[in-house]
Amino acid sequence: MDGNNGVLDLVERLADAWDRGDGEAYGSLFSEDAQYVTAPGERLHGAKAIAESHRRIFSTFFRETRLGRGYPREVRPLTPDVVLVEASGSVLFPGEKEEDVPPNGLMTLVVRRDGENWRIVSFQNTPAGRMRSLRFMWRYGVSP
Repeated sequence: MDGNNGVLDLVERLADAWDRGDGEAYGSLFSEDAQYVTAPGERLHGAKAIAESHRRIFSTFFRETRLGRGYPREVRPLTPDVVLVEASGSVLFPGEKEEDVPPNGLMTLVVRRDGENWRIVSFQNTPAGRMRSLRFMWRYGVSP
């Protein structure tokens, strides 16, 4: 499988797992030695910790949310087996439309080929945008 296509497929599967609220599937896309920096600034180590963290947020704060998919992203191969992904995105609460919600996060992923598959080895999630915290809390408060 072409490297860029495999990486883009991985990113889509990550969004699919989020949309289903499936922390186990979300975590399974990371390498066992992965690191993940959450938007609030917590550093997680390993696929199991990433899965557990996402199980928690999918059952509470991010219950029934989905990810916007039409925001900019760039895939840049560093070696034949390592790719850098730079993306923008947004969490969409129930009732929100992607075209109405500007990107409010910047993500940087390092993805490594693992046999026939690609796995995320590093994920940095940084909130972005003016008045992001206030706007985010308002959106959460008005979501059904």
